[in-house]
Parts: sequence; structure tokens; C-alpha cells
Amino acid sequence: MAKSFYSWLLQFKSDNTPLGDLARNAKADKDFPRHAISYKHLNDYLVSKAACKDALSIFEKAFREYEKSYKNT
Repeated sequence: MAKSFYSWLLQFKSDNTPLGDLARNAKADKDFPRHAISYKHLNDYLVSKAACKDALSIFEKAFREYEKSYKNT
């Protein structure tokens, strides 16, 4: 089974990039769905938290990379 998006995302928490910002924000959010692997579940969560358009765009790109990382294993 693939690791959760959150677990995958944390590897970027020290990066000075938008992906690093997303990782730090997810880590700081006590309600972030830490075990989710579903795009819909994660996207719905971000929308419910009124994430801005840029944050949703970064999430979409990150999720594509997350999926790629498990298709190549």
C-alpha cells in the first residue's frame, strides 16, 4: 500500500518552495487528513478550509508527483 500523501509531502517541509510551504502548512494543521491517499478526499478538505486558488494549484501538482512516485515503484 502506498504511503499517505501527507507522509510523502513531509519530505519537502524544509524546501523554500511552494511545495515546502504546503508541507509546512499541512504539518501545522492538526486536522489535515494525514492518512488520506485519495485526491478527492484531500481536495475536498482543502476546499472546505477555503484554500486559495494558488494553494489548490500547488496541491494538484504535488498530488500528480505523489502518484508518479508510486507508479514507478
